[in-house]
Amino acid sequence: MSGSRQLPSNVSLKVIDAPIQRIPIDVLNGFTRHLLERHGLTPDHAEIMTANLVEADMRGVKSHGHWLMKRYSDWLNTGYMNPQPDIRVIRESAATVLIDGDRGPGHLAGAITMRMVIEKAREVGSATGLTRNSRHYGAAAHYALMAANHDMVGYSATNAGPTMFAYGGRERVVGNNPVAYAVPAASLRPLVLDMAMSMSANGRIAIMESLGLQLPEGWALDKLGQPTTDPHAFTDEGAGAPIGGPKGVGLAQVIDALTGVLSGSGFGQSVGRVDGSAGTTAHTFQVINIAAFMPADSFKERLGEQIRQFRESKPADGVEQIMIPGELEWHAFEDAEINGVPLLASVVTTLNEIASQMNIPERL
Repeated sequence: MSGSRQLPSNVSLKVIDAPIQRIPIDVLNGFTRHLLERHGLTPDHAEIMTANLVEADMRGVKSHGHWLMKRYSDWLNTGYMNPQPDIRVIRESAATVLIDGDRGPGHLAGAITMRMVIEKAREVGSATGLTRNSRHYGAAAHYALMAANHDMVGYSATNAGPTMFAYGGRERVVGNNPVAYAVPAASLRPLVLDMAMSMSANGRIAIMESLGLQLPEGWALDKLGQPTTDPHAFTDEGAGAPIGGPKGVGLAQVIDALTGVLSGSGFGQSVGRVDGSAGTTAHTFQVINIAAFMPADSFKERLGEQIRQFRESKPADGVEQIMIPGELEWHAFEDAEINGVPLLASVVTTLNEIASQMNIPERL
């Protein structure tokens, strides 16, 4: 997007002016797999988690890519995140499945759950899967895109540690609980909506804090419930500002109910604690098989026309191009395919430090 109008605050971090280093995709893939294997993951599990992290950085979602590796490394080393989880089916029907992630990386149990949901939807038209007793699962869009790659509509949601106040309150009671949809379209990248229930993902605020930058107005509240642009005020018992006021908090609560409460995992203020399953994360995955309603090619052509109507609608003053959900991320993805994956220089330094600590000779 260009012209006199600034990018909305919720995407401004994608174009942040900070030093970056371009890493070839195959180099980053190999380095990340090796790093995760050294932390105790099996080769298959390391590959699953690597795919999620690399895709996030390729799509410009810095808050859910390799910036998280330091946190994951600490969690894997301390056992908070189980490097060798026994992921198993707890309950199953023709259209549903409940999977226990055994406190492992949510990337693993999440991908396994979504694969099962896709196969069930292939047979019965629509299916739902829940993952309980899990940990952070990375970027929500990754799982929704798994379904879109099979000409199905994918939905993914997770609860998270509490970082939002009840509307009008000043005590953290619920996570920002992101959701993602991915819908396949003919001759186009899938339509992708991936959003948290607060104005910004917590990871973006953390990145801004690490870079010594102030937050855009409207991103955060301090511990008294007042708007702030200071990232430290968010960290000091503050909260993410909800999208749409009470609507954002209401959606976060419903997502928490349909992930943590329904699955038997952690929910609300307990998420993120170390007291067994009561504090673990939960995820929900849903898939609609387009072929159960109409031929997939027909649907994708119809969606292409709908997207065209959005793109060709009259822009407001100062706007040169209408963007649809996920388009900025696809531009970033295509750029990364050609020029390499852009990582913050500070992240590259951290990754190399972790490699040194784990006695891995490779460096980025």
